[in-house]
Amino acid sequence: MDRLHPSNVSCAFKAFRWRPAVGGWLVLAALALAAVLLAACSGSSSQGSEGGVQVQRLASATATRRPAPSATTAPSVTPPPPSPTPEPPTPTMPPATATAIPTVTSTPQPTTVVSPPVVEPTEAAAIQPPLPTATSVPSPAATPIDTSPLKLVPPEIGQGQTTTVEVAGQGAASAVAFADNVRYPLVANRGDFWGVIAAAGDATVGVHGITVQLLDGNGNVMSELATQMTVDDMGYPMENIDLPPAVNDSLDPALIQQEDGARAATFAQFTAQKLWSGPFIWPVPEVIVSPFGIRRSYNGGPVSSFHQGIDLAADEGVPVVAGNSGRVAYVGSGPTHGNSVLIDHGDGVFSGYNHLSAFNVQVGQMVNKGDVVGRVGSTGMATGPHVHWEIIVRGVPVDPAPWTLQTVGP
Repeated sequence: MDRLHPSNVSCAFKAFRWRPAVGGWLVLAALALAAVLLAACSGSSSQGSEGGVQVQRLASATATRRPAPSATTAPSVTPPPPSPTPEPPTPTMPPATATAIPTVTSTPQPTTVVSPPVVEPTEAAAIQPPLPTATSVPSPAATPIDTSPLKLVPPEIGQGQTTTVEVAGQGAASAVAFADNVRYPLVANRGDFWGVIAAAGDATVGVHGITVQLLDGNGNVMSELATQMTVDDMGYPMENIDLPPAVNDSLDPALIQQEDGARAATFAQFTAQKLWSGPFIWPVPEVIVSPFGIRRSYNGGPVSSFHQGIDLAADEGVPVVAGNSGRVAYVGSGPTHGNSVLIDHGDGVFSGYNHLSAFNVQVGQMVNKGDVVGRVGSTGMATGPHVHWEIIVRGVPVDPAPWTLQTVGP
C-alpha cells in the first residue's frame, strides 16, 4: 500500500470535480476538505524532510496495527501514486461560477433597457415647433379695407379734375357735401351716399377742405364729417387769340350776361340719379386743336380766362353725338358759345356741345350715348368750324379727357 503523502492528498483534491447533480451540501463538504488539506500542506512545507519521515512512519505503524477488514467494513481506498513533482496547493478557494448557484444559471436576470421618456400629448405639443401663423405667409388675396365713414377716390387730383366722395349713410335721409364754397348734393346708393366733386381749372394749388353733412327727413343735420383733398398744379400753358374787329365789336356785355345766366340756371338743376354709364365717348373724331386749361389772352391783352373745354376740329356739318346717356337740359344760342346743347347726366354732371350749325334735339329729350345732337359749325365766338366740348360738375368746368378713359362713380 502506498504511503499517504500530502502531495498525494493535494492531487486527489485536484482530481475532485464539481457535479451539478449532487445537492448543495457537497459544496460545504468540499470547502471543509479543502481547508484541511491546505493546513496539512502548509505544515509539511514548514517541517522539512524530517517531519515528512515521521509522518510516514506513523502511517506505517498505524497500518500494521489496523485490523483486517470485516464484511461490514468499507474497503479502503488506495491513494494514487505520488506525482514526480509535487505542486503546492493553490491558496485560493475555487472560483464560484454561475453554475455554482442554480438560481443564476437557470433563470438569467433580465436585461434592463433604458427607453426614452414617454412624453404626454400636452408636453409633446409644447415642444413641437410652432406652426406658422396667418401673418407668417401673407395671403395674396388679402387687401386692406377702408372702414372710415368718409373717403375720397382719389384723394389727390389736378386742377380741372374730379374726385368721388363716398360716405356711410348711418340712417340719414340725405347728404350734402361742401367744397370751395360749392354745394354738392349727394346721391343715395344702397343706404350710403356718393357724389362727384370738382377742382376748377384755376383752383388754388394745395389742400382743400371737404365737409359732408348727413341730414334727417326734415333736413336737420344729424352729423357732420370732414376730410381733405389735395389739388396739384397742372402747369397749363398760355395762348393768345386774335379776334377780328367784327367779332369783338359784336360782343354785347348784356347778351353775354344773359347767356351766362341761362347756363348757370341749367347747371343748378340736380338729378339725384346717375344717368351715364361707362366712359364717355368723343362727340366727333378726336382732333384736338386746343386742350382744356390753357390760359388765354385776347388780342395781346393780359390773361383774362382759361379754356374751359376742349376744341375739336371738324368740317362744317359733321354730326355731333352725345358723349353719354342723359336728358337734354338746354338748347339755345348765345354770343359766346353760339348754338349750344347741354345734356344732364345726373348727379350734377353736364356735358356741353357748342358752336353748332344746327340742332337735332329738344329740351327734355332723353338721349343715349352716341345719339346725334347737332352739327359742327362756327357760331358764337369762333374763328372756324369746330366743337367746343365741355363737362361741368355743379357749375365747375373740368377736363373732359379723363372721363373718356374710365368710369366715374359707382
